[in-house]
Amino acid sequence: MGLAWISGSAAFGASAQARPASDSAQRVLPVIVRDISGSWQGTFTLDSTWRLGQRASVRSIPARLHFNPVGDASPTTSSARSVHQGMFEIDFARFGITLSTQEALGWSVTADSMGAVLNPTVDHELVELRGAFRGDAVVGTWKYVSDPGGATGTFEIRRVQAR
Repeated sequence: MGLAWISGSAAFGASAQARPASDSAQRVLPVIVRDISGSWQGTFTLDSTWRLGQRASVRSIPARLHFNPVGDASPTTSSARSVHQGMFEIDFARFGITLSTQEALGWSVTADSMGAVLNPTVDHELVELRGAFRGDAVVGTWKYVSDPGGATGTFEIRRVQAR
């Protein structure tokens, strides 16, 4: 049995070495993601709700989000696995939604998109964001799911430059 393993691993090594060095289709290139660190502000718009305990009093609310840097990560060392802790100031109660914290977790998904979870310390009654970078803005959708109701909408936020 030991010989079969050695033989199998030698064959594996030989096949790996048989690939030509110029085969660019086999190369894995690093993925550059955008750094979402910093402050963002904009608007969240409510599209629909179902079976919430409270009624929405408005269709649009101002929003502020802040994501902290990840350790010593930079735009070239950040990855889709770089999760930024943060906070948000969005009055979801005006949409008929109650969240227990103002905590946020955000991450870049690709060079062109990001995701975030607001109120991430619970497994329900959280808001999920999915957005695409459009110049200096992020435009996307949000979703809130609770038991038994929920809500969906859109958002647009822009990075606030430090003064």
